[in-house]
Amino acid sequence: MRTSAAVATVLTVTGAALAWAPAASAASTECAPNPLGTAGLYAEFVERDSVRHSDSEGAVAVGGDAKFGDPKQPSGFSVGHQLGSADLDRLPGGHSLVVGGTLSANQVVITKGTGIAGKVVNASGGKNFGVDGTITEGASPVDFGKEFAELRTRSTGWAGEKPNGTVSAAGDGLFLTGTDGTLNVFAVDAADLQKARAITLDVPVGASTLVNVLGATYDMSANATYGVYYKNLAGGAPVVDDYNVPDPAYRTIRSRLLWNFPQATTVKKNYTSWPGTILAPLATVHMGGPGVGPGHVNGAVIAKNLVTVPGAETHQMTFAGCLPGETTPGPVVTPETPEPTDTPVPTPPATTEPPAPTTSAPGAPETTAPAPSGTPSDAPSGTPSGTPAGTTAPAGSPEGTTAAPAPSATTPEGDLATTGSAIGPGVIGAAVGALLLGGGFLAFAKRRRRA
Repeated sequence: MRTSAAVATVLTVTGAALAWAPAASAASTECAPNPLGTAGLYAEFVERDSVRHSDSEGAVAVGGDAKFGDPKQPSGFSVGHQLGSADLDRLPGGHSLVVGGTLSANQVVITKGTGIAGKVVNASGGKNFGVDGTITEGASPVDFGKEFAELRTRSTGWAGEKPNGTVSAAGDGLFLTGTDGTLNVFAVDAADLQKARAITLDVPVGASTLVNVLGATYDMSANATYGVYYKNLAGGAPVVDDYNVPDPAYRTIRSRLLWNFPQATTVKKNYTSWPGTILAPLATVHMGGPGVGPGHVNGAVIAKNLVTVPGAETHQMTFAGCLPGETTPGPVVTPETPEPTDTPVPTPPATTEPPAPTTSAPGAPETTAPAPSGTPSDAPSGTPSGTPAGTTAPAGSPEGTTAAPAPSATTPEGDLATTGSAIGPGVIGAAVGALLLGGGFLAFAKRRRRA
């Protein structure tokens, strides 16, 4: 950048050595080794209260009270199926489940690690805590107040990062396009994001992506968003995100994707798969709801409160991207109106109705009623209870591709051998004898299967 003769003279006289940056500077490329702090170790990190069912493949930490499973549904909750030994070693106290307040539990299964809670209350009577791991009462090893104070500071600081990617719109589609090989930053108004029925990402493989969503509320069902897509790297129609998205490159993009909601007090997901990590430190995050269906997150959720319906899962795909480590809260970037584009919007599935709710009789494994053909699903073949059925390949998926396994925090993406929910009927019969404890209560066991 050139300086005027007057400025040059001043610099010469004073001997000052000033670094001049362009007025429209790109996003910072400083990379913090663990930008989310302790929260980055968990698939679910909640400051206050959590109501959960079904499954989290990773570790779970709740600062307040937790209600896991519901004997009236009936439903349960399992934790940690995809955790490796290195993941467990990094967790505070080695616990894959942490509840700072009271844990009210029905059919809680810890398949990897152990659990600790301030108080444990059995929601249905009988001893049904732990299968491969135990749950004890004790003080939380996580300082949630400290962690969330830092998360809110960083969330606000990241919202001040100058965008270097473009946001465009065509019809009912929204397109996020970035070209930076290190970090792509977008600023999107929450109202514009929830208008989109299809959201498409086009960023370099290996780059980190920060999407700042500005606004007090976001509701994915407001306009029935039917999918989050990746630009097809092989050409052709975009590829929808799914647990077993067919190309490892898309999983790499997903693992470095952060959706930052610095202002939101409410974030609502619908039944579609959501790739990447949701950071909403001031919000109650809803994963599904009545008439909406259970939406999965292929990443992590960091929120003030978390509420889900049976069938909603978080998968062990924690954030592995690069974000600025030093953030000073300042002016939040005001999103611009999306630019018009003639890019084709991804074709919606045959139906965009939410999947059928899970149903089961007391003491029996959960089952899922068949969903209409073409309903979006985030589950690998043979998915257990609570996961949408009737999946068809999205328009634009490469033909002849084989679904690849999901990534793990401890293995290269694509090398994982097992997938899916921890609450499955596959081993219920064999588990009855082993898990039948005082009071004749049946706990359920983790279903293991090959991807």
